[in-house]
Amino acid sequence: MAELVLDSVAVAAAALDHATDTIRAAEVAQCLAIAALCDLHEVDETVLVDGCERWVPGGADGTPHIGEFVIGEIAGLLGAGIGATVLRIHRVLNLRHRHPTLWTLVVTGDIRAHEAFLVADAAAAAKLDADACSRFDRMCAHALALQPWARVKGQLERWLVKADPTQAAANAAAAAGRRRVDLGPITDGHVGLWGQLDAADGLALDDALNHLAENLDGETIDHRRASALGLMARSVLGQDTLPTNGVTRTAEIVVRLHSTDLADPSNGTAHLAGWGHVLLSQLGTILTGCQVTVRPIVIDTSLPAVDGYQIPDQMRRVLEERNPVDVFPWGTRTAGSCQADHTIPYQAGVHAQTHLGNLGPLSSFTHRLKTHGGWHLEQPTPGLFLWRSPLGYQYAVTTTGTIRICKPEPPQHRWWHQEPPQHRWWHQEPPDHQPPDDLGPPGRAGTAPIPPDPGERQTPLPYVA
Repeated sequence: MAELVLDSVAVAAAALDHATDTIRAAEVAQCLAIAALCDLHEVDETVLVDGCERWVPGGADGTPHIGEFVIGEIAGLLGAGIGATVLRIHRVLNLRHRHPTLWTLVVTGDIRAHEAFLVADAAAAAKLDADACSRFDRMCAHALALQPWARVKGQLERWLVKADPTQAAANAAAAAGRRRVDLGPITDGHVGLWGQLDAADGLALDDALNHLAENLDGETIDHRRASALGLMARSVLGQDTLPTNGVTRTAEIVVRLHSTDLADPSNGTAHLAGWGHVLLSQLGTILTGCQVTVRPIVIDTSLPAVDGYQIPDQMRRVLEERNPVDVFPWGTRTAGSCQADHTIPYQAGVHAQTHLGNLGPLSSFTHRLKTHGGWHLEQPTPGLFLWRSPLGYQYAVTTTGTIRICKPEPPQHRWWHQEPPQHRWWHQEPPDHQPPDDLGPPGRAGTAPIPPDPGERQTPLPYVA
């Protein structure tokens, strides 16, 4: 391909936007074609010979069976192995039949296919049946259209539990049987360590390592935590002793509970800040031995404004609940690790500037983009952030995600306004190739079938999603 001449920032941005749309369209076309091939491929059920074609499952519960030989056809077209092709087919059919809302959003280009596949994979791994998948589908479709994958991923566990609490409990019980701790071989004088622990044991271990690390020498906290684990092991073997300076457990575990979860504990989850979601039934074990402080958070935008630059603790907590992540478009950084930015910059001496309608969490980098990078920000109502980039692209960021609301007209540039180049590779006739004489006439066993005439127009099969 000839080198693209993108001679301005605006042209390059428009080209990137165009390329992104093209990729999405190609993803949709591929999904539709795979589904159509599976639908239209027929199996001759009258043949009763060993090795003949059979019907095989097309995916998880709720997907149709497909003729197994279509897998080979699709593998050739994708240029992929049989195993990878089976996985691809399962993903497409799982998405289409078990997640109809997500499928529609993929076909319309509102969400990326590979992200929808990851959601479908999570549902299959959690062993959701078709009915539970339908509920799960509705829960996550809206978020996936508005939020980046990193943010959606952190919520999947909660949605999976709500879709089928009984199956979630069974999965937790099965996970208990997979608990293990493994060590790898010695490499460069060190060993790798990995495993799976009960949630309560994992939290206790993390807390213990942090406390022991405070009493050890080391360049970084990671180095000291690693040494702390070795110290714990040697103390059990009688080879060393733990510090006796009265170390006690004081770490704070922030647990977020929704009122709807408390109303139905069997269908509820709790979110442990920095860790993830657990079943509400597991919370009692995790909090055993902990001093529990209950601090209800009410999203109250009527909190009175204050004159100072500093944000009161209550206002900060409400802000983080209202906007849980960075309010820059497609932000993923948690609000607790962000700066509380004044949307209209703070000016000394001006009354009542610090209030929820003038605050939003921004990371240090996105804060710099707003201050020095040419981005314009407005907050017309509390929790709604309107951004305009230096190139004129506009985004609306709400409490639930991001929507691109406007883009500038692409500049007039020959790259996307001209016809594609006439390249000899795809416009010339294929070379005339005759098979060797020893292959015999067409149709003899062991010979390849005659390909269609390159000049004959191949009519595509109609397919409606």
